[in-house]
Amino acid sequence: MTKAHVPPQAAGNKGNVITASVRVNNNQRTNGRPKTGGMWLRGLCRDCNGLAGERYDRAYGDFAARLLAYARARTHLYLPAPDPAPPVSLAPGRVARSVLIGMFATTPHLREMFPGLAHDLQRLCPHITMPDGATLRMALYPSRSTRLASMSYGMRVIARRQHYNVFSEVYFRPLAWTLSPSDDRLDSELGESVLKTWPVVDHWLQYGDDVAALDLRDLCRRGIPTVRHPLRDGHGEWVETFHNDITAILEGKIPA
Repeated sequence: MTKAHVPPQAAGNKGNVITASVRVNNNQRTNGRPKTGGMWLRGLCRDCNGLAGERYDRAYGDFAARLLAYARARTHLYLPAPDPAPPVSLAPGRVARSVLIGMFATTPHLREMFPGLAHDLQRLCPHITMPDGATLRMALYPSRSTRLASMSYGMRVIARRQHYNVFSEVYFRPLAWTLSPSDDRLDSELGESVLKTWPVVDHWLQYGDDVAALDLRDLCRRGIPTVRHPLRDGHGEWVETFHNDITAILEGKIPA
């Protein structure tokens, strides 16, 4: 297995970005020793890692750079609020493929759960349909705190009933991504999903590599929320559960 940076290094995930692993030791949530070098896992073979780097990661980096440039410009210029989304262009198919290939690096269980999706990504299928039971969502995330994780679940037990259930998640400024269950039946039993307001971007996978510039406002016409990570910024209102042997969690910071 090779070093897979998630999100890609082209998005600034390198150098002085500090990360630490999260584990449970003696029933206490602990963090490993912080280290520089970005968020990465040895979760992809050389071929799949190279596929993302050669074909898709630059498109993700360009998209992130345009969002950051727009956010910086709004602090110096009087620009209208991004309605329904920031006016930036992107290659939606390449961006979504970059994200999903990175998510497959977070846990081998995704390849067992969604073998068809893994096959389509590896075989460069020009039009990919998300498998039943999974959905890809995106939000704006301006925080310098970072998080990369697989297979975790949270329940809000104070203030109101909510839940947060993901197969994989990537929080790295300026974007947050989740691969989560698409079944909403849990809402009635455990409260509303935190992800309910996040736009579903499964349809981005229907765009091939030849589509290089679409307006984000046309792709997300219902708007994109700006979020924090619910389990890290819930002021002690959440209970987080994960399996210590199969869940990888990295948390860190982007330097100022």
